[in-house]
Amino acid sequence: MDTALNVHRLHFALTIIYHYLFPQLTIGLFTNPWLRWQYLHTMLGAVVTASIVMTSVGAFYLLVRRHEVYGRTFVSLGVVTGLIAAMLLAFPTGDRQARFMAMHQPVGFAAMEGVFGTVEGAGLVLIGQPDVERMRLDNPLEVPGILSFLTHRSWSAEIKGLAAFAKEDWPHNIPLLYYAYHIMVGLGTILMAVLAVATVLLWQRTLYAARWMLWILMLLLPFPYIANTAGWMTAELGRQPWVIYGLMRTSQGYSVNVSAGNALFSLLGFMGLYAALSVLFLFLVGRKIAQGPEPEGA
Repeated sequence: MDTALNVHRLHFALTIIYHYLFPQLTIGLFTNPWLRWQYLHTMLGAVVTASIVMTSVGAFYLLVRRHEVYGRTFVSLGVVTGLIAAMLLAFPTGDRQARFMAMHQPVGFAAMEGVFGTVEGAGLVLIGQPDVERMRLDNPLEVPGILSFLTHRSWSAEIKGLAAFAKEDWPHNIPLLYYAYHIMVGLGTILMAVLAVATVLLWQRTLYAARWMLWILMLLLPFPYIANTAGWMTAELGRQPWVIYGLMRTSQGYSVNVSAGNALFSLLGFMGLYAALSVLFLFLVGRKIAQGPEPEGA
């Protein structure tokens, strides 16, 4: 009797969730103004990665003078597509995400930018080392007023620092968040600059003969992977200590039925699996690049 009653209650609860809550959650997700910028930013990151990989392989073929017809196609298509995607990655998608972060998650934004005290006319930090204990940035190199302008479209706008928020609301690892964010932005800027120079050389019809630039393009291969990983780390570290920002903390989101040992075992298992897949991926891709798009002499 009790089992039948519990089944009936479960069925009733699932019916309510499916017919009433699920549509509201779905509508809320797809009408969230943050979603479109996050989605576009992520997809553009994938396009940049694919473009750099294509460009890098094409540059390799041109440098070793093999499959040169394919190499020229790879380089020209990859450079132009990559530059367009990288520019859109920075603006408007990256710019809009940063502004949403400043408006809705200001404590995470302050940690990302290394702003410890509230500042009017805040500068954009290019280089610096966060010292959380002393609440300062060591050896900062910044462009005055730029952060306030990019965030609020005003040179003198106020940017709240970490000191304006309770410590329990700070991200758990501020230095790692700061460095991940700056690595993402720094590598994105480097990629954009290199692709812009390569596009100019392509327009001047000198790119295929510029071996110095081909070497640079070939060596760009790991950068988009690092930038994408740093961007993922920025998103995950920046939302801490919340699972649902302002509603549910990470400390409330764990399962009481999963022990620390189970979690560690699963983590090590996934690390081993992904390590093996990474080695296999590198082996297969390396062999395919060496083989080329068609057999030699075809």
